[in-house]
Amino acid sequence: MSREIVVVPFHDPGHIFPCTELCNQLAARNYHVALLIPKDSSSVPHHHHPLVHTFLHSSPPPRPPPLQQPTVDPLIDYLSHASHGRDFSSIICVIVDDMMHQVIQTCLERSIPAVTIFTSSACSAALDHATWKVQMEGSLVPGEERTVPGLPDDVTITLSDVTHVHRPPSPPPGIEGLPPPPPPFMRPPRIAGTDGSAAMLFNTCDDLERPFIEYLANEKRKPVWAVGPLLPGRLWDSLDQPVQDAEIRPGRESDVGEREVLEWLDSKPRGSVIYVSFGSLRSPSEASLAELAAGLEESTRPFIWVIQPKGRPGPGPAGYYPDGLAGRAGERGLIIRGWAPQLLILSHPSTGGFISHCGWNSTVEALRCGVPILAWPIDGDQFHNAKLVTARLRCGFMIRAEPDAVTKDDVTRGIERLLGDEEARRRADSVRAVFADGFPKSSSASLDAFLESVITNSA
Repeated sequence: MSREIVVVPFHDPGHIFPCTELCNQLAARNYHVALLIPKDSSSVPHHHHPLVHTFLHSSPPPRPPPLQQPTVDPLIDYLSHASHGRDFSSIICVIVDDMMHQVIQTCLERSIPAVTIFTSSACSAALDHATWKVQMEGSLVPGEERTVPGLPDDVTITLSDVTHVHRPPSPPPGIEGLPPPPPPFMRPPRIAGTDGSAAMLFNTCDDLERPFIEYLANEKRKPVWAVGPLLPGRLWDSLDQPVQDAEIRPGRESDVGEREVLEWLDSKPRGSVIYVSFGSLRSPSEASLAELAAGLEESTRPFIWVIQPKGRPGPGPAGYYPDGLAGRAGERGLIIRGWAPQLLILSHPSTGGFISHCGWNSTVEALRCGVPILAWPIDGDQFHNAKLVTARLRCGFMIRAEPDAVTKDDVTRGIERLLGDEEARRRADSVRAVFADGFPKSSSASLDAFLESVITNSA
């Protein structure tokens, strides 16, 4: 039996896509790889390396906290169907998404080496951990910006990092004459779930996030490797040619075809288009979306706005649509309901800026294409990714300091600043140049070092 590596992603497409690319990278090094995906997933890869086997498991997805554990984890399902019997020596290791950390316990019970993969940024994991430590040591006060030993001075911790990411419960009332006690519980940092795993992998590269990789390695006292960005192989082929999404990602329901999008972009001047997308999981509030619509209309700049037609958990409304905007904007605007060819849009020379929630996949796709970002984070690690983009890499700006109540003027000012700031564009071009030779050599070397390590330890 051939030795294999098993990869267990979280069920959301934003996790499955980079894990699929990781499988391709491993298979290109002549390893057999099993990718475990739910049967009902809409993100089953259509194109992958011949050595990658996709196993469609029947395990239910994790439920919302605190009931996050599925009744049966995907690895157990896979092991019961595969021809391993009770001998798991053919498995080199299991690479487990950090949001599926319960699988690590299954690995420990069967003496199978486990490694954690973070499909998000190293910055978000580092700041998540640092914020938790700072809050445990003593509460932040409004307006305070606290530096953290081991992290760059241009990336600080603020009170909003606690309220947006950790959201501790209100403390109980204090005893008469004494202040209230500190919160008895805070959500632990995400890297706490790596206990039991031998190492951590991150969907990033040293050129973008080396200080955060080093910080995490020091804090957890285990190897940390940057092995990304885990983007489709076609995106590395050329920096100068638009990428056709339909060739590399399964198409989804949309009211605008990819050819129509390409023709619209071809008709616009170079660097003139603002692209707006908040991903598929969260959206701003209905009031904020109305302000966005008013700002896009007043700005006079060409724009593409992607709107998800189906409601998902989060603050945004289900099926919001800016009535009348398409007619008033005319040929200046293109509103897409449903799936959009994001790689095509970002890689097209007409695209000059991206209003983004700063989900990590969207962020690294924009960085790879050299598109400056107007950051509008909504939830979780998006705030940390936005801080990386705006404070550390300086490839864009926050739409406002606290993006919970964005106004029409914030939108119009932000668009003009983004399209008119030569320094932000120069910085975006310099980050893009990191990828001029394709998949980063440092990430390729990290993958090789990781494989050598796990093979040595599992021999």
